Amino acid sequence: MLSADDSLRKRFGKNIHSFPDSEWLTYGFGYSTPHGVFEEGSYFTKDLSAQFGEVIFLCSDSRNNQLEYEHSLDGAVIRKLSLIFDGCQSTWEWVEGEKEAWEDGSIFSAANFVKAQEMLSWEELPEEQHCAKEEMLRQLWARREYLLHENWPPGDAGFDGVIRKHFGLKLPQ
Repeated sequence: MLSADDSLRKRFGKNIHSFPDSEWLTYGFGYSTPHGVFEEGSYFTKDLSAQFGEVIFLCSDSRNNQLEYEHSLDGAVIRKLSLIFDGCQSTWEWVEGEKEAWEDGSIFSAANFVKAQEMLSWEELPEEQHCAKEEMLRQLWARREYLLHENWPPGDAGFDGVIRKHFGLKLPQ
């Protein structure tokens, strides 16, 4: 019987990496990405997690401020977040599943709220609209909610490091 390591190497090739101080295996795509990344409608972890248990897919592009995150367990998606660059700005295009603990300390942090307020101050709005939008931000943080096709709360490709740290994931050398 093949081990999970051997089975994954057979499926993906030699780019599977294990680390002595981690239970996770990492597959390095390098500068290429699988078909469907940063496009709505594609799942990357459901099939693998049905076979191997817990699977996380994480892809970021700091040049365009894009982030694709998917976390599945036993064939079911736990969390999926897609921050996509549309040519003008990055917006949340796909949010699925239950919020995870790492989101509170990063996406819904007090520091990111201050960043959101600063971004809002750049918009030239009448006072009444500005106040209404600031109240909308307060409500988003209170409910831990994302606005689809908007950048509220502000997203960043750099959140990939927060996710890696939360799960103890390492990058292949």
